[in-house]
Amino acid sequence: MWIKYAVGWREFFDNEIKKPYFQQLLKNIDNEYEKNICYPQKTDIFRLFTLIEPKDIKVVIIGQDPYHGPGQANGLAFSVSSGIKNPPSLVNIFHELKKDLGVDHHTSGNLEHWVKEGVFLYNTIGSVVTKTPLSHKDIGWTTFSQNLIIYLNQIHDDIIYVLWGNYAKQYSEYITNKSNIIKGSHPSPFSYNLFKDQQFFIKINNLLLKNKKNIIEWKM
Repeated sequence: MWIKYAVGWREFFDNEIKKPYFQQLLKNIDNEYEKNICYPQKTDIFRLFTLIEPKDIKVVIIGQDPYHGPGQANGLAFSVSSGIKNPPSLVNIFHELKKDLGVDHHTSGNLEHWVKEGVFLYNTIGSVVTKTPLSHKDIGWTTFSQNLIIYLNQIHDDIIYVLWGNYAKQYSEYITNKSNIIKGSHPSPFSYNLFKDQQFFIKINNLLLKNKKNIIEWKM
């Protein structure tokens, strides 16, 4: 099977893979990738789960679905691989990071080291047809994402959840510890005026300190 994940996820995936919805999701993914150009590469759909163990997650930043342009999506929400031009939403995120903490990340949109720091960059829809946002929202991802959030709540309740935009905010109902939720508008250029100056990165680090955890090192 093309699904890969770190050993700490075995319990979760072993449980999900027995369920009819997940088996159908995998079939739907196979079918979609056979007949359409889809992103990310199929072997990168679950790449995020190879980079971090559940026990090491400090922050979950919830995205919608992958970037839908060629070469952009790499399996991590909001991230692009090194050498790829930063999409507008990521540019806006970096603007706020620099204002909040003085960290200039504009030279690279590769956020893999954020994941290594404990930031789970998760798209609730894990795949997309080229140039067609939300094209895979109804193939089974919603159930998977709901079950994932519930699972993370069960293993530890001090994870911080960052919900940018109305789509991400829908997942707040599955988060038990409401005091660890940080909400805001989406970093898209269409809502940047509402997203900016909210000090999201300061709020994340302050909540981590309150929870007696080390802050995130956001620098490359």
